[in-house]
Amino acid sequence: MLTQPEYRATRCTRYRYRYSGCSRCAEACPHEAVELSDEGIRISASACRNCALCAAACSTEALLADNLPRIEVLKRAAKLPEVTFACAPSELSGDEIVPCLGGLDAAMLAYLTSRGVAVTLAGTQHCAECPHGVQGEARLGLHLEAVEALRGIVGSDKWAEISVPDEAATEPGKAGHDPSRRHLFRRFIGRGADQLTRPISAAEAQPVPLKAIRFAAPFSTAGRELLQILFEAEPEDHAPLPTHPALYAARVGIRPGCTACEACARACPTGAMHIRESGTAWELGFQFSRCVGCGVCVEVCQPHVLHFQDEMESLARASEPVILHALGKQRCTRCDRFFISPAPAENCPICEGDDADFSSIFG
Repeated sequence: MLTQPEYRATRCTRYRYRYSGCSRCAEACPHEAVELSDEGIRISASACRNCALCAAACSTEALLADNLPRIEVLKRAAKLPEVTFACAPSELSGDEIVPCLGGLDAAMLAYLTSRGVAVTLAGTQHCAECPHGVQGEARLGLHLEAVEALRGIVGSDKWAEISVPDEAATEPGKAGHDPSRRHLFRRFIGRGADQLTRPISAAEAQPVPLKAIRFAAPFSTAGRELLQILFEAEPEDHAPLPTHPALYAARVGIRPGCTACEACARACPTGAMHIRESGTAWELGFQFSRCVGCGVCVEVCQPHVLHFQDEMESLARASEPVILHALGKQRCTRCDRFFISPAPAENCPICEGDDADFSSIFG
């Protein structure tokens, strides 16, 4: 009997921000089993084939596939000099049998190869006849493309290879090993990015109602922690790493016009966007090592001043938060309370609201 991925609502950007347009899981699902709503998502038990592609596509790990326990798989595979991943539909043998090779995300593959574990992907020749095939092949291509980007920036001669066996060299029940990478590039690199990259839509420029953002405790993800381990090994003179949809990390920038509404910090699921206050100052900070690139901060920003930068620089030296915007606190001339405002003002928003209410009632 097929099971389905476990859904953890408080990690989902659609739950955290009611108007989020995130649809990564639905776009990755080849069986149209994911239903989107303002409350989050629902997985149709009758349609789901548990291919784990939705879980691999979720940057916040709101979905967990019990047939692809990532950490347990990594622990076993990291002990081997080389590991063969075989997809279950192909009925090939391997050290690890996974529901779909597209469920092996870039962080997993990069973590193994950076530790000298050679990876073989068996079963790709069956994608054309597999019910998961179209999306699975596209997702795998995107992940392999991201691994190559990481290898070029933070890699070294110690990184092992990822190989894809020839169709003729692989028979059911036996997974071969091809050390050549030419098949990897011919079959996968360059596929998937155009199909799966989704531009992040912006909401209408209006104040975000409090009910639109559901508060929940911040969390970290296993995939982001794996990436940070790789980033900490980067050379001093590395080139900037381009932002990539399969690398669940991003560097957020800000343009002039922040209204200090704090919606981005309230909606951020990992605490990468945060507010720091003292008696006299207010700061909007960003911590790269916690960002998973979900984009909800960009979505919720009503003045549209937050954005993803094209490149991620100084990856290993980004443990300290960066101050994106800072304001000094002002003292209200009426109630004597401290408040923040993007422009100098005599009265705080509460007193200004009282004046507006009084005028609307009494004229």
